[in-house]
Amino acid sequence: MLLSVIIILSCFIGVIFFIITEKMNRAIASLLGAIVTYFVLIFLEGLDFSIIVDLLFSSKEDGFVNLHSLILIIGMMMIVQISNDVGTFQFIAGKLIKLSRGKPIRLMIIFCCVTVLISAILNNILTVIIIIPLTITVSRILNINPAPYILTQAILVNIGGTVFSISSIPNILITTYAEIEFLEFFINVGLISFIVFIFTLLFFILIYKKELVIPEEGKKALKEFDVWNVVQNKRLLYQSLFSLTVLFILFIIIPSSLLSPDIIALTTAIILIIITRLEPKKIIRKIDFELIFYLLGIFIIVGGLEITGATEVLGIFILNLGGNNLFFQLLIILWFSAYLSSCIDNIPITKVLIPVADTMTETASLINRKRIFYSLAFGANWGDNLTPLGDNILVMNIAEQNKRPITFKSFFKLGFITTNYQLIIISIYYCLIFYLQIGIIILVIVGLILIVIYCLNKFGSKRITSHFNTLGNKLRKIIIG
Repeated sequence: MLLSVIIILSCFIGVIFFIITEKMNRAIASLLGAIVTYFVLIFLEGLDFSIIVDLLFSSKEDGFVNLHSLILIIGMMMIVQISNDVGTFQFIAGKLIKLSRGKPIRLMIIFCCVTVLISAILNNILTVIIIIPLTITVSRILNINPAPYILTQAILVNIGGTVFSISSIPNILITTYAEIEFLEFFINVGLISFIVFIFTLLFFILIYKKELVIPEEGKKALKEFDVWNVVQNKRLLYQSLFSLTVLFILFIIIPSSLLSPDIIALTTAIILIIITRLEPKKIIRKIDFELIFYLLGIFIIVGGLEITGATEVLGIFILNLGGNNLFFQLLIILWFSAYLSSCIDNIPITKVLIPVADTMTETASLINRKRIFYSLAFGANWGDNLTPLGDNILVMNIAEQNKRPITFKSFFKLGFITTNYQLIIISIYYCLIFYLQIGIIILVIVGLILIVIYCLNKFGSKRITSHFNTLGNKLRKIIIG
């Protein structure tokens, strides 16, 4: 058993290494690790081929978790691809940007809101591919520096990734495994994400307020910008918008016990293909099969770690760190998953930590069990911004291709500070739930720090010192008089 754990764990680490160094395609690396895991389970553990079927699609006892996840991902890929091809998201973004009317702060707010809105529906990569070129195009029209907008959007993509249960692959894996409803996830994770988004937006405005300037000729050019230029066919646009609206309504009103989200998504995708009369071969060809094969390989490797007991040991270790205190357990899984995701793809990290979280919650109530999984969703998604690695490399590449380069240092500086700021907000939120008085004290301290930073940013340290000296002199005269 120990030899099996060592070999399979080495496979997992090897896959991560190849992905980070880009020395091998992630799907090939994952499938290679899966093949090695298969041989270990067959020849060292004495299992038969049926175990691979269970690892790929999960068993009936597990509710076929992996199969449901794959169907949901494929269904959403089809819907998103059709909507993207007809210009749905570009049209929505363009319409919202026009509302800024050339006011810099308003433009920053709208850009950030558009990013969160689109990333809540699309995956991170598609969102970046849509929003970054659009931002650069608008910046050229307005004759402004796009760097502040691109940096903030790259970070907010992952905030949008925690709005809905379908907003990211980690969310789909978590909610499918833990049997968390669409509306339930939105209330406990999505709404908190919106609150953190507001705090993050205020933070960005505070940092970039002096840099956000739009010249008059840029404002005039924005008025002449026609958003309908990105739409190929109005009929297809309206059909796409209608389908997306219906999809979210069905996710909300239909319980997963009656009809699972994956079947809803796949059915909607098929109906959308039929009513739009688009070529099915083109849509199927654009499905990200590399991601599908990558996930299949990860399912087998992580399943091998579960069978050999490696994930259970990790779960017990983390559980012992937090003791029986749920508050500390939530913080550990939040920060642990975030910092792991900062340098490792969050999909395998999520897949590994799901059974770990399950081990941690064996004796917990249903509400507390789900809180652990909510904490994992926050950490796994947001940790991606701690470094410019992962999907953020794509942001920097697109910016460079459009001759608006973003330096590694500038992204790392903003991403690291902002992500820790977001994780601290979630930690304070948990503190308010379990230790209200301590949470309020911490909240007041953080508020005072932000006020001081704002004052330093707006007035300058010398001016503030002068004000305090003047106030001190007045008080001294009153006391002496």
